[in-house]
Amino acid sequence: MDPRSVVPSARTPEDNAYTILRTLVCPWTEDRLDPLLLGFLFHAADTLRLYLASSEVPDGVVAVDTRPSGALTALLAALPSLITESYRYAEPDPHSIRLVDLTDW
Repeated sequence: MDPRSVVPSARTPEDNAYTILRTLVCPWTEDRLDPLLLGFLFHAADTLRLYLASSEVPDGVVAVDTRPSGALTALLAALPSLITESYRYAEPDPHSIRLVDLTDW
């Protein structure tokens, strides 16, 4: 079979989640990582919860709900400022001081 004739498969939410995680762990920058990824959890079918530490939120861990099927590039670029917007806050889980809902972003 000729490799050029193979049709690539569609991206899955898991592929997109991997993109989010890889970008947060290994960004194309020499600066200190901020926010720093501490952990993650597949929270629902299309919801990835990120646990982050940020200099913008010095009092603890921030949980961020994202939708891997959404606009990843824009989300990752805006993440440092989005986690400080108080109108996005939801009830935190036991592992964080605040939860930021970015599933509709």
